Amino acid sequence: MTDQKTGLGDFLRDIRVRKHWTLLEVSEMTGLAVSTLSKVENNQMSLTYDRLVQLAAGLGVDIVELFGTRPVDSTPNLLGRRAISRQGEGRLIQTGNYDYLYLCTEISKKSMVPILAVLHARTMEEFGEFVRHDGQEYTYVVEGALELHTEHYEPATLKAGDSVYFDASMGHAYLSVSETPARILCVCSTSEKELINSLIGADGEVSNLKKKSKNQRKTSTIRK
Repeated sequence: MTDQKTGLGDFLRDIRVRKHWTLLEVSEMTGLAVSTLSKVENNQMSLTYDRLVQLAAGLGVDIVELFGTRPVDSTPNLLGRRAISRQGEGRLIQTGNYDYLYLCTEISKKSMVPILAVLHARTMEEFGEFVRHDGQEYTYVVEGALELHTEHYEPATLKAGDSVYFDASMGHAYLSVSETPARILCVCSTSEKELINSLIGADGEVSNLKKKSKNQRKTSTIRK
């Protein structure tokens, strides 16, 4: 997955430079080693979700700033705002269940959060606890087939071209049931901050967004 603009390390460096902090000062504030911070800034390593939370808390910033979305006024003027995501661009979050590619991240406080995802889990035992968050969710199956599990309905199979719209506060899980991992386009009416916190667990990683080699896991590639 590539991002032709910037990655986690660039945003971390930008925050540090704006605050006039040294790597040592950031290390003391966050509890992360200077060597770790240096590797992150140079996009040489990723951080697990718990480390991201630790980093954001130590810096005193919203976790979404680490994805390149700067906080804006609480009542922003949405007129005239626009963001374009080219093929292969976005903020990539990887977990055991999904690979999420957040699109159009330049705009903060969006009314809708668009995400491309690849599904990996194939059983509920493998998936674990249901995901739930405020707002509503629309999902369109781009490729393959999935099985949608929810708290109040029997599992439903959706194939390429099918879609579903539901109350996202209801526990839900997507399982891939096709030979190759299913790919979906998901649009949520949820704040990015809450969505990130609900979708990625302790095993989640934020990719450094460098292009994957051909020898790496092909199933983690998200295509449009």
